[in-house]
Amino acid sequence: MARVLFRLRLFLGRIFRLDAEPKDTLVASFASRLTPEDRARSLVVSGTPEGPFRVVYRLEDEQLLEIQNRTVHAAALSALAERAGSYRFYFAVYVRQGTWITAFYMSLIDPFRKWMIYPAMLKQIRATWDQNI
Repeated sequence: MARVLFRLRLFLGRIFRLDAEPKDTLVASFASRLTPEDRARSLVVSGTPEGPFRVVYRLEDEQLLEIQNRTVHAAALSALAERAGSYRFYFAVYVRQGTWITAFYMSLIDPFRKWMIYPAMLKQIRATWDQNI
């Protein structure tokens, strides 16, 4: 179901040109805030495309991906922390208002993100983790 919703979103994004990066980007990429040390530690060059996102940085146990289009300027952070005898996975999405449509758009998709997209995504991450153990 989550894949169907994501495909629908991409389809509507193409029709309404929601996924085009703004021509007059007022907000710099989060990568502009990285220190030279952070850039050197990253396993992937900042700005490398990954699906609809760009990699800001990727470390062995943490990554920050960014998307900036006509609806949002957002970042997805994931981190894996080792604990005594286990691991804990952290996931967060940060959204910064890009245009007047951001608040409306986010409130419209909020139930789908919380009840369908994120649970399906985390379930897939868990399955991949379990498969690789």
